Formats: sequence, structure tokens, C-alpha cells
Amino acid sequence: MTIFTIVIPCFNEAEHIGMCLSSLNNQNFPRNQFEIIVVDNGSEDASVEISQALADRTIVYPDGKVGAVRNKGASEAKGQNLVFIDADCTLDNDWLNRALKLLSRDANTAFGGGCLLPPNASWIEKCWLLEGRDGNTLPKELIGCSIVTPRKVFKDIGGFDECMASGEDSELSARLKSAGYIVNMTRCLNVTHWGNAKTQFDFFNRQAWHAEQYKKSWRSNIKDPIFLLALVFCTSTVATLVLLPIGSTKTFLGIILLAVAPSALTVKRYFRTNRGPHNIKEALCSYYLDALYLTGRAWGLLRIALERVK
Repeated sequence: MTIFTIVIPCFNEAEHIGMCLSSLNNQNFPRNQFEIIVVDNGSEDASVEISQALADRTIVYPDGKVGAVRNKGASEAKGQNLVFIDADCTLDNDWLNRALKLLSRDANTAFGGGCLLPPNASWIEKCWLLEGRDGNTLPKELIGCSIVTPRKVFKDIGGFDECMASGEDSELSARLKSAGYIVNMTRCLNVTHWGNAKTQFDFFNRQAWHAEQYKKSWRSNIKDPIFLLALVFCTSTVATLVLLPIGSTKTFLGIILLAVAPSALTVKRYFRTNRGPHNIKEALCSYYLDALYLTGRAWGLLRIALERVK
């Protein structure tokens, strides 16, 4: 009997996919009771070759966004339960045992975990994935690198949205709740994430890419506080640049908004960790990353607006 099917979307992850698959093959769980499916989205590196050597099946699926890639793996699954893991993550040896224990308590619940810092974490990773007194900060919604759900629940809600370039995981989480299912976030399903942005340039580009999720529905975007904050930040930036030569009161107001918006995110992140900054350096670095975060999201919004004008 196949209890778990582990679906791993992959795109140019030769640096990490070997570690990911090794951590799965080394689980303290009967190997004949779970299968590993890697769905490759058109990698140009050695990802496919590595996956073919270490996974049960490697499906080459070059067309489609990440939701479609995940759904493709799920459609080929034999397991009673689906596990979605990202190719740049590793699991400790008892991860599947804990997942089964959680599912045995409630078969109609989707479970998710958070991200642990790798041993060689950069200052960007440490200040972005702030750890609190109790450990890592758990996300409020499911994230694609750690999802466990009964296959029948996943099929009932129609799987991931295949039109979204990003944010398909949180959208799935919201749809599960709307359908009456419970979404339980727990540190029992934490994974170590090795593919975090380690440079400011990569961090900015990742946020600009995440802004692609705003293309789907402006109506649903209005309900997203982060979208509204990014919109305010984007508008304030443009207005400040336009009005800067004039030097009016509105210019001063725009500058204040630009300074305040990131601080709202910083305060929120520290509040969720249940602690304050360890020192002034950490506080300033965290604020800077939130400013860079909003700048990336604002740039992504601006690109979407320009595309629609064309």
C-alpha cells in the first residue's frame, strides 16, 4: 500500500535536488509505502539526470506554471496522501512519520509547515526568516515547500490554480478553508530551505516575480493587505518622483509614506516572532529588507500596469 506520494516541482535545481531526494530516501519510514515523483519544468541543467537516479519517477513537463506542474505530479500519484515539497528543501529523517501521525488524527485536514534556516544562512536569510523564542515563524497559509493533504481532499477542491505564476499555495490554502476544510500549520512539518535569496539583487527579483500573482484578479487583490501596502508604496514612489522638483507638501507626505510603509511590515514580522529585535543592527537590516521587499513588489505592479496599458 502506498501511503504517500511526494511531488516535487523542479526547474534548474541541480544544486539542491540531490540533497532533497536523499533526505526523502533516508526517511525512517518503509520505503515501499511512499513514492517520489519529480516533475521537471524544462530544466537546462542536470536536474533531470539527478532526479532519474534518485526518484521513483521523473516526469518532464516543460509547459505550464508551477500549479500545473504540481497538479501533473498529483495526477500520477498512487498514494493515499499527497506531499508537496520544493526541490531546494530537505527533511529530517522522521518527517514522514510525523506527517502520518498528524493525518491519523484528522483525515480531512491539510497540514503545512514552515522553513528552517540552513546552517550557512546569510544575514538576508536571518533577517527575513526571523526566528522567535519558540523557533521559526510559521506562515499563516500553506507554502509550497511543505504541504501534506489527503489525495481525496486535494481532488475535491480541484488542486492548484494552474493560471498563477506564484501564490498558488496560499490560494489553495484559502480555497481549502472556503470549502470547509481545516488548514493546520505546524512546526512538525518544518523543512530546511536551502534556496533562499542570499543577495539583495536576488531578493528584489524574487519579490518582483511574486508580484505576478496580482495579475489574476484585482478584486481579490483588494482583500490582500500586502497588495494594498505595495500599491501605496508604488503610488507614493511615483508621486514623490514626479513632485520632487516642485517641493510641495505632497512631496513631503509621499516621503513619509515611503518611510512608514516598510516599518509596518517590520513591526508585523517581529510581532509574529513574539520578540523584539536582538539589537539595532538586526532591526535596521530587517527594516531595509522590508523596504526592498516593497520596492520589488512595487516594481512588479508597475510592470503589470505597463503591460495592460500596451
